[in-house]
Amino acid sequence: MADLDAYLSDLYGDDPFAEVYSACEPHREEHGEECGVYPASPQKMRLLRTLVRATGAGRVLEIGGGLGYSALWLADAVASGGRVETIDRSRAHCDLIEAYARNYGLDNNLGAICGEGIDVLASLTGPFDVVHDDGWFGEQPAYYDRMVDLIKPGGLLILANCFLLEQAITGDLTMDWAQFAGPDWAQNVKAYAANLAADPRLDVSFVMRPAWVGLAWKRNG
Repeated sequence: MADLDAYLSDLYGDDPFAEVYSACEPHREEHGEECGVYPASPQKMRLLRTLVRATGAGRVLEIGGGLGYSALWLADAVASGGRVETIDRSRAHCDLIEAYARNYGLDNNLGAICGEGIDVLASLTGPFDVVHDDGWFGEQPAYYDRMVDLIKPGGLLILANCFLLEQAITGDLTMDWAQFAGPDWAQNVKAYAANLAADPRLDVSFVMRPAWVGLAWKRNG
């Protein structure tokens, strides 16, 4: 996978938000174990930017903002006059997201909402063209139904962290995920995938290497 990542990085060229990506690991080490800032790869975000552009999305919601790396990619992709709202529980993260947005000239396209995902989602008014859930890890999130409700018919749900599904199926682990998601994480991840695939509101596909994302189109009606 390292060879593939390196090849694609060379093929695609410079990462426009590499500064933010590089800042994540030292920030996490300084902030502590509960920080949770693990940015998506540039290869994944290039795919997601393409999807947002292809759908002509103007209103995008992200759950799990981190330092804003993925949100910046999405904000760069929204239609003219569009906006990305990203949710993070950490005030420090939200302040950094908004500072980076200003630095990149994307502050009109990107805003941070500080709070727990389930609480913030309850306060939002839809519909959103695209929802990027980078907050779930392991079991199905408590905010699942509310998240789906906020997507417009014909809109797209993007699920990050689907590398967990591959590892739950194959048992080929890159680390012991039980320390983060509990001893039943593999069963819980597979159960969530099954619930997604069976949800009558959604048409679901899982895209594995090198992207590892779940894509769910919300049916009309």
